[in-house]
Amino acid sequence: MASLSLDQLLNNRKASPFTLINDTVNMSALPLLVEFSSRALESQQSLIVVLTETSPRQWLEWINPTSAIHIIDCYTDPMGWDQPIAPYKIKGATVVPIRLDDIERSILAPVLQQTKQSEACLIVVDSVNTLAMISQHKTYQLIRGLESLTTDAIRLVVGYHRDIRLPATHGPGLGDSLDRLASSLVRLEPLKERTQFENQARLTGFMPADSFSYMSLMANWVSRGGLAHIEWRRKSGKISYETNGFCYNQRLEIVPALQLTGEIQVKEIVEVKADPMASLSFNLSLTDEQRKTKENLVLPYMKAQNEVQVDGQASGTIYYEPDAADDFDDEDPDDDLDI
Repeated sequence: MASLSLDQLLNNRKASPFTLINDTVNMSALPLLVEFSSRALESQQSLIVVLTETSPRQWLEWINPTSAIHIIDCYTDPMGWDQPIAPYKIKGATVVPIRLDDIERSILAPVLQQTKQSEACLIVVDSVNTLAMISQHKTYQLIRGLESLTTDAIRLVVGYHRDIRLPATHGPGLGDSLDRLASSLVRLEPLKERTQFENQARLTGFMPADSFSYMSLMANWVSRGGLAHIEWRRKSGKISYETNGFCYNQRLEIVPALQLTGEIQVKEIVEVKADPMASLSFNLSLTDEQRKTKENLVLPYMKAQNEVQVDGQASGTIYYEPDAADDFDDEDPDDDLDI
């Protein structure tokens, strides 16, 4: 059986320089971010983590690092209210507390320094929403700068809370801008749960509105499972859509969505082809009137077969049988030219 797309992303089996994980309050991206980090360390890659909503100590308890890890701490004192704290080590990991007075320079500079020291590494940002509260423009420039560092050996994984509304700005919002920048999108969704309202609807056909339906009782129940809707933009120009399931059983496991939902998920692959005539200053296509005139045109050698002399005797007949080389292709009129 072919490997699932989410498993390929986690193991970096196929190139995806920038993975954006869109989560909600009902299904957090933290379990996937931790799994990305753990598998990177198992493959002897360096790990650079930018923490804005998670304590460094809690993060290290989740991943239990066995190799090099560098943490940029934007959680402890982001606004610089306390005394400056020097870098320190926890369980062999280097933690660098920083202030967010200048997002791009304070975060991008240490990341750039660490990427120069390692051939293969994973850059993880637990959430960009905290940074976006300070400046959406600077946050986008930061992620764009991190994305410019990516290669086949250097990857970027970013978490984004899709259900949090940021202040309106001119032009595309931060979420849409990050979607366009990412090479693969992962949208998380909890498994559907049957509530008392659904049972009532089955009996009466009436669905009452629940005023407290924003969070469900099964929210973030990773051991029960969740769904990941993946949009993967390949380098070849193909875009694949696939839905995978994941659940926690001593460790995060990636399973087919059918195993959790009972519904068959169809993997869809769309190939994007560029239009060669889109950027031309002149038109090569035919209008309906021109195409009709072309179809009604009688060629000279065809007309000559129907002509007779005055005395009723045919002066000659031309027999024309087109072969494969003379076949005219409407999609490629110049196919017979040796170019």
